[in-house]
Amino acid sequence: MNDQFNQRNAAWRSAQQWRARAQSSSRWRGPKLFLAWLVFGVMMIIGLVVALVFLLVGWLAMPFLRRRMRKRTEEMRARAEQAARHGRGDTRRSRGNVIEGDYSVESNDGQSDPKR
Repeated sequence: MNDQFNQRNAAWRSAQQWRARAQSSSRWRGPKLFLAWLVFGVMMIIGLVVALVFLLVGWLAMPFLRRRMRKRTEEMRARAEQAARHGRGDTRRSRGNVIEGDYSVESNDGQSDPKR
């Protein structure tokens, strides 16, 4: 009874056909497997070489990046010192950053604050 059910089952017949094809092509299984491992090994070696090249380029670029970062840090530090001097009112050395234009200063000599 089980054989009759399996013979009518489309999935079972398909699986039996796949099994028959796999067993009939068993003489090519060894060379195909060897070729697949060979291709896989070559791809791994190529990937390793590319990774090592990128690693080497990164190591060679580190001194240049370090120099650039040091310059940028020094510029930012100089700007911060200049801003601190300007905030303290010591503008002797920071006269180059004066904004041109007309200004008026209103003094609030003990009068009530207009914002209230």
